[in-house]
Amino acid sequence: MSPTQPARSLLVANQKGGVGKSSIIAALAAMIAAAGLRVLVIDADQQANVTSSDLGVEGDRGRGLSMSLQFAHPLEPIRDVRPNLDLIPGGAALAVIGAIAAAAAQTGTDLTGNLVSTLNDLQSAEHYDLILIDSGPGDAPLLDALLGTARYLLVPTRDDDASLTGVEYLAARYLRARENGSVIQLLGVVLFDLNPSATARNPEVFKQVEDLLEGSGAAPFETFIRNDRAAAVDLRSRHLTPNELVTASAEQAKTRIQRLRDKDKKLLGRRLWSRDPNGLANDYQSLTREVLSRIAAAEKNEISGGVA
Repeated sequence: MSPTQPARSLLVANQKGGVGKSSIIAALAAMIAAAGLRVLVIDADQQANVTSSDLGVEGDRGRGLSMSLQFAHPLEPIRDVRPNLDLIPGGAALAVIGAIAAAAAQTGTDLTGNLVSTLNDLQSAEHYDLILIDSGPGDAPLLDALLGTARYLLVPTRDDDASLTGVEYLAARYLRARENGSVIQLLGVVLFDLNPSATARNPEVFKQVEDLLEGSGAAPFETFIRNDRAAAVDLRSRHLTPNELVTASAEQAKTRIQRLRDKDKKLLGRRLWSRDPNGLANDYQSLTREVLSRIAAAEKNEISGGVA
């Protein structure tokens, strides 16, 4: 393994938006941190969904990460946004990275080298057990830098043609990164927003993903994330992680009769839309276990001299 790329860093990416990247990052980070492991989330998306919507943090609009990419300025995380969970916020300041990359040959700017250097410095000081990196769908230069930085890649997708095409586009960038010296390894593709009752459609989608992955050495994740619109609204609007939503839902159930009797419109307006988010939370819990298992298997394979 390259001594430069952080050993246990996972990039979640797809060149199509709206496929669950930020939701998966937030859920994985919170569940792993809740188990007592130290986690760093890097929000490398101009939209900053994982920062503002999922984790409910205001942040610096991506200025710190942008400065790290351009000038190798030290990364300064926001600490303990959840217990054991630190965050490098994303935001609009990352919009300049495309222009910086276009002029990199003239200016000598090494986006990947700068990010790897500052991230390794932070990791040496903080000793995170896992680094999770979120990415935007359209910023190709920044995505290339992230593919050169992370050790592992997870690709979420919906079951529509546009999302699967995004997987194909990303695959080309992934292979190019490998050719350019990155040791990033594809862990697999996870299907997001599937209908659990679509027993005829879902096997066809899994077969499509298997065909996309043919020759890559990776397989689709057995876990998929179900479609639950009400829970998705609650997670984003209330800035909750899946397990936090389960707890909040249980508390609401205890006081539902009282709320129905309550004439205070403000209290009524704070009600949750999801009645039972346990299924969705279980999906994320299962995915977390599967991701950690695949990382452990990749590390064991490397120690034993296998080829990534």
